[in-house]
Amino acid sequence: MSKSRRKNRPAQMTVASRPVAPLVVDPPVAHASIGTVSVTGQSGWDALLFAGLLIWTFVSLIYPLYDTDFWWHLKTGELILRDGRVPQVDWYTFTDFDKPWIDLHWGFQILITLLYRVGGINLVIGVKATVITAAVAVAWHATGRSLPAWIKVPLWILPVIAISGRGYERPEMLSQLFLACWLFVAFRAERQPRLIWLLPAIQLIWVNCHALFVLGLVVGVCYVFDRIARDLAQGRWGLEQPALQPGARTVIRAGGLIALACFVTPYFEEGALFPLTLYRKFTVEQVFYSANIGEFQQPIKFIARHGLTNIYLLAEIGLWILTGASFVVSAICTRRWSVLRVSLFVAFSHLAWEASRNVNIFAFVSSVVLCANVADVLATRPTPFARRTQLRFASLVGAGLVCLGVLVVTGLWNRWGEGNKPFGWGEAKDWFIHDAAKFAGQPGFPERAFVANNGQAAVYSYHNAPERLVFMDGRLEVCTKATFEAYNRILQRMAAADPSWQSMIDPTGTDLPVVILDTKTTLPLVGMLYTRGWRLVYGDPSAAVFLDHSTAEKLNLPRIDRGVLRLPSKIEKALDEIEASMAAEESPSPPE
Repeated sequence: MSKSRRKNRPAQMTVASRPVAPLVVDPPVAHASIGTVSVTGQSGWDALLFAGLLIWTFVSLIYPLYDTDFWWHLKTGELILRDGRVPQVDWYTFTDFDKPWIDLHWGFQILITLLYRVGGINLVIGVKATVITAAVAVAWHATGRSLPAWIKVPLWILPVIAISGRGYERPEMLSQLFLACWLFVAFRAERQPRLIWLLPAIQLIWVNCHALFVLGLVVGVCYVFDRIARDLAQGRWGLEQPALQPGARTVIRAGGLIALACFVTPYFEEGALFPLTLYRKFTVEQVFYSANIGEFQQPIKFIARHGLTNIYLLAEIGLWILTGASFVVSAICTRRWSVLRVSLFVAFSHLAWEASRNVNIFAFVSSVVLCANVADVLATRPTPFARRTQLRFASLVGAGLVCLGVLVVTGLWNRWGEGNKPFGWGEAKDWFIHDAAKFAGQPGFPERAFVANNGQAAVYSYHNAPERLVFMDGRLEVCTKATFEAYNRILQRMAAADPSWQSMIDPTGTDLPVVILDTKTTLPLVGMLYTRGWRLVYGDPSAAVFLDHSTAEKLNLPRIDRGVLRLPSKIEKALDEIEASMAAEESPSPPE
């Protein structure tokens, strides 16, 4: 063979006779295209629509504080900063005071305490909205980079609706950001392998802020399954070629550091294993907890009871159907599939359908998977859309974002939703029992309290703990199932005006608690108004305070009129009928 012929022959490269998968590199931004979608010259529109999505996300998360758990988180943060230690046993109840308290939220609690000291609840709300909006921004960039914004933004509408439905000032606001970071690294590590070294640091922070740190491990396991499957398939079975980067040693080393980070908490192995305790509550013990706690209710049971009326639940269902359909369309058009995407979708769908509290977590994962599938489908189209068509759709999407923002700001969106998320700041009106808690914490009042609902017990603890304790609050990581069952039995007896509930709290009858019932706990409130030996000593539109007669007499507290409670007219009418019936029974019978 001549030298010239050898010189012109294309070079062939092999590594140990094994074909090497090409490294996937995103096309240049200035001239990017994907099948039917040409995005040349559209960077301005893309940036504008992306900014519009983030602004709408932020605005939809600006609503008054509604979640009662905020107050025990805030109180705990204050005590941690004051005493320089995290909880080891319960600080707030007299029933489970000796139970271990694995408080993995301590990092979040310190954060909101510092924010609250600087700017009050409005700053906390603003930071919450910023953090969750940042999570959306990170997840946006995880997949579908070649999709123009006029296609990608509509794919994110349902996820943002679902996310805003649980945009509370809780530790999960940080979990959403950390989860988005994990998704970003999992989908981008092949192109940017150094990103994997961010995960141990993320996990170290996450495990000291929220028990949902385990979700990062779920993403990691799905990623490893995908790597193993691709390595075994070697391009067969519709899977991508094996990933060259990051290398197996890098993945193993990073995984070891991530696992080690899960133990770096004040609780060591107990903290690392604590998510299993919570998982049991909404799986094995799901029947009990879903019947007593709304956020533990399965969406399918909510639908059976209330129908398809909740806009956030509808968004979750629509997103699940859309993402599921995208797998089918992608498989048909590309004849390929991804173990990473399928396993993520299945795992987080399981969480979403087990408890409604997981809807926002599912929304992040599903939207990332959806964008990846849609990008693959559009890549199979041979011709780009006309520039005029792209501009027309971009304009429509932009107008749609403006309309969504207007709906939120004007309050129309809240009317269609749950009715408890009006655009605004501060605290929800007449919702928290602050004044009642302060009243019941005065000198001379009992140092123990029975508060219903149990979420409002956090408000009492915020103003009076740790010197004064409650029967039960909303911390399921502390309060046992037995305590919860006793709490329910007490409420049932209160509703029946049966004073035997007192012996369940104090068998001796010498150390009875102050009873605080919020005005939403209707039946027990009515029962206590007519329970012998108890007196209504304080009331406002949010709560009622009851004391036993002897304690009320010592404090010179007269019985007050229930009108201060401003109960609904239907309840007032029923109470009038009860009083009329009681008066008739007590009146002397006429002589025969």
